[in-house]
Amino acid sequence: MGTIEVVLGDITRQRVDIIVTAANESLLGGGGVDGAIHRAAGPGLAEAGARLAPVEPGKAVATPAFGLAPVKHVIHAVGPVWEDGAHGEDEVLLSCYVESILLAEDLRADSIAFPAIATGVHGFPVDRAARIAALAVRSMRIIDEVRLVAFDQETCDALTRSLAEPIVEWCPTCGEKAIPLVFGRPVGEVAEAADAGLVALGGCFVTGDGTDPDWQCPQLHRWTNGERDEHRNQAAVFDAVAVTLGNDRGWSVP
Repeated sequence: MGTIEVVLGDITRQRVDIIVTAANESLLGGGGVDGAIHRAAGPGLAEAGARLAPVEPGKAVATPAFGLAPVKHVIHAVGPVWEDGAHGEDEVLLSCYVESILLAEDLRADSIAFPAIATGVHGFPVDRAARIAALAVRSMRIIDEVRLVAFDQETCDALTRSLAEPIVEWCPTCGEKAIPLVFGRPVGEVAEAADAGLVALGGCFVTGDGTDPDWQCPQLHRWTNGERDEHRNQAAVFDAVAVTLGNDRGWSVP
């Protein structure tokens, strides 16, 4: 399933295949982490970014890494500017991580390093941003090594707490604790997790219209909370598989 690691330090010094920068829509560089990455990469990074700009919030694009070698690519993820949390900021920030991971997979990367996107000049609250970052990377275990690089101790602590926080769901009908549902034919570790009672099997038929259940309680009640559960369910499944394998869920902290 790969590993997730929290690192306190300088993202420009990470020896990974891909570094993500918290870009602005112009991709020309800015302050904070984005400015540091542009300075380390050299002017070629802004020149390459300008050819792809503008990029809307929640989206991500890739360029060569230039002077950041051995890093191969920089992914420019445009985060939301925090207003009050009622303008879709959470969804846009989640999309930054999801789009970056999918792009890294397309680029055949084995390792990727993220900053705490949007927590600098964009003003996103650190604890809230950390929970979103942790949920995204925990639910998309398709890159061998993921590093969440914090530039200060507050951010490092918030990311560490968020990674350790279990995914817990309670039945809205009977109040009992639920386990995640998995659809399709279970194989390998997922089948073992089902045998251990850590996930429930939903069968092979899904509608795909957003009404398919994500959870099941001991009383066999099934339900979904809609889009909110898309990544929560996957993170819970990966946690269950890790427990079945007897490891620590595949991530480490400083």
